[in-house]
Amino acid sequence: MLESEVDMNDHDEETLASLGRDNDQLMAKNHALAKALSRATQELAKAKAQLNQLAGPPMTFATMVRVRSAKTDEQGVQHASAEIAAGTRRLIVPVAANLQASRLEPGRTVLLNENMVVVSQLDTDTLGAVRTVRQTFDDGRLLVADGGGNATLVRVVGTLVGETVNVGDRVNVDPSMRFALSLVPPENDGDLVLEEVPDVTFADIGGLDEQIERIRDAVQMPFQHRELFERYDLKPPKGVLLYGPPGNGKTLIAKAVANALAEGTEAGRGVFLSVKGPELLNKFVGESERLIRMIFKRARERAADGRPVIVFIDEMDSLLRTRGTGVSSDVETTIVPQFLTELDGVESLDNVMVIGASNRIDMIDPAVLRPGRLDVKIRVDRPGAQQATQIIRHYLTDKLPLSANVDAKALIGVLVNDIYAQDEHRHLCDICDDHGQWRPVYLADVVSGAVLKNIVDRAKTYAVKLSITTGQAAAIGINLLAKAVDEEYCETRDALLDADPEQWSRINGLDAGRVTGIRPVA
Repeated sequence: MLESEVDMNDHDEETLASLGRDNDQLMAKNHALAKALSRATQELAKAKAQLNQLAGPPMTFATMVRVRSAKTDEQGVQHASAEIAAGTRRLIVPVAANLQASRLEPGRTVLLNENMVVVSQLDTDTLGAVRTVRQTFDDGRLLVADGGGNATLVRVVGTLVGETVNVGDRVNVDPSMRFALSLVPPENDGDLVLEEVPDVTFADIGGLDEQIERIRDAVQMPFQHRELFERYDLKPPKGVLLYGPPGNGKTLIAKAVANALAEGTEAGRGVFLSVKGPELLNKFVGESERLIRMIFKRARERAADGRPVIVFIDEMDSLLRTRGTGVSSDVETTIVPQFLTELDGVESLDNVMVIGASNRIDMIDPAVLRPGRLDVKIRVDRPGAQQATQIIRHYLTDKLPLSANVDAKALIGVLVNDIYAQDEHRHLCDICDDHGQWRPVYLADVVSGAVLKNIVDRAKTYAVKLSITTGQAAAIGINLLAKAVDEEYCETRDALLDADPEQWSRINGLDAGRVTGIRPVA
């Protein structure tokens, strides 16, 4: 082979190799371009879909009422119309051919397109207005009412058709106010009634021996000696009222009664239901009455097996205020009759007793206080010097770090003499009655069991602070107790500066008639 031919062959091979490389590069570029075009096509489709979505007309929600007509033509195309409710409007609209009309259910949410055609059926709405059932009818209708007492007739639909609906139940109503869609669980009213056994006993209460004996006679004796009461044809009292100035042990007595009942009677352990009176007041018409019915219903259920049940209502004057006074919003015009109906109505209250506590017996409706309802009225008054000694003895004992050569009895005697001193250093103010007569008021005139406990606690706090400062256990002595009384006296005196004379005297139970003026000590 000639040399020229060899060179030509080599050149052809190089050319072919170069063309192969160029072809590979073009194919790679072609693949990349195809992928880019594919991605661009996808992005374009997505953009088009988003554009169509943004430019599309809105769709409307409505409530299905019923199918008006449905027929199929010769070509098998469905022609149907339905009655729907959109808010307060009732409309007859066509149903889309691809939607089977027979599957449309009353009360279900449907979707309408821009041409007002039913195109889809959704689930039943679980949200909406809540109404209370007032009356049920055999044909599936319900009479429901809102919080203001406005009544509406609705029809039971969906899953609610197979459920038992009772008067007093709460139901979810659709926006058109035509259908009851579902039952709503009852409100949790358990926090309004506290069922408990307090740890306070009658031994923990000082200075109220007479009151304790009376309430034991009224509350414990009827349950512990049922046969004797039946033998003498004597019925237990329906209610007991503890009244008097604040801070003197009314609530403590009620707690001790609960503790005593918890020890058990012949019928078993008693039940103590503590009612939060002010929380029963509700701005919606009929709601407070419903809560009162609920409380007494619970009491009857607990007492059904013969166990004693105590319903304790603290601050009773806030709930059962005298009707027609105009002092409040007159909600008591319906609350008081409801309470009286529960107390002595048709349904028996066997083994149930009401104990009320109030600082203002003058504000409670007289119908509540009459015999046959709150039969026993026990005044829990301010402690005298002798009762104060018994009260303080519970808080100032020989177990505490006391001053040397001084026992608790001696300290209590000095403390009581200081508190009940009728001289200028315990002179709080002067009050004027409606006859223009002025009379002095001393710390002893407004002292209470709570005040006595607070004075002892102040002295103990001083002792703790001294112990922290000195590093040694400080003793409670006459000086610390006197300092505690001085501080209590000053706070009580300063509180009189802006007090309303008449209201202050009534709350504190001063026996001075109608007080028209207060003149604090300078």
